[in-house]
Amino acid sequence: MILYLKACPRCQGDVKYESDVYGKFLECLQCGFLISSHAVESRGSGEEDSRGKVAAGSEAAA
Repeated sequence: MILYLKACPRCQGDVKYESDVYGKFLECLQCGFLISSHAVESRGSGEEDSRGKVAAGSEAAA
């Protein structure tokens, strides 16, 4: 379990990142707001994709 402090978009509460049989999700510990795995994965993390290309917005300025 990973905790993100004050990361809830609804109440600015603490959010935990977990997974179960249905997939990965973020859940607020204060208000219970859920963000599904599809929303988490589609945002992109600036890491390389399967072809080895860096995601947009993560390249260093030259």
